[in-house]
Amino acid sequence: MPSGPYLPTSAAYLKESSLLLQAYPDSTRITTKYTYPKPPTITQTDSTTQSTPLATLTLKTYTPEAGICLKYRTNKAAEVGRLITALGLLAGGADLSSLDKAASVGTAAGATGGADVEMGGMEDATAGTAQAATGGAGAGSGAAGKGGKGKGKKKGKK
Repeated sequence: MPSGPYLPTSAAYLKESSLLLQAYPDSTRITTKYTYPKPPTITQTDSTTQSTPLATLTLKTYTPEAGICLKYRTNKAAEVGRLITALGLLAGGADLSSLDKAASVGTAAGATGGADVEMGGMEDATAGTAQAATGGAGAGSGAAGKGGKGKGKKKGKK
């Protein structure tokens, strides 16, 4: 597969991909690659802080007939959702104008909801998993400690 340069913005990637899909609808392929970094091994004994490697999403749109390869890479968590939604629209045959509408809704929601956040490494994911696991176990053990009977209204007695 030929290698091409990475496009600077997601809007540019989506626009060029849309044009490529319109020109070569039967042979164009879109691939995604999600890279999640391995946890760093701690071998340092001094107090220097290591930066956590970031997870990345790489998108490629490739047409073998023309030999065109478009690429885009991001580490922004909010942008990943917008890109996946837009790629779904492209795969369904949407044109560029519908992508512009979807992008404007996504950017308006992003502007009011805060800035894009970079996808973190293992520390962020394990913290969320640990909270979910302890929250689920706590709720289940409380009911199990009472023999499976929870508080509720007694029927038939007043």
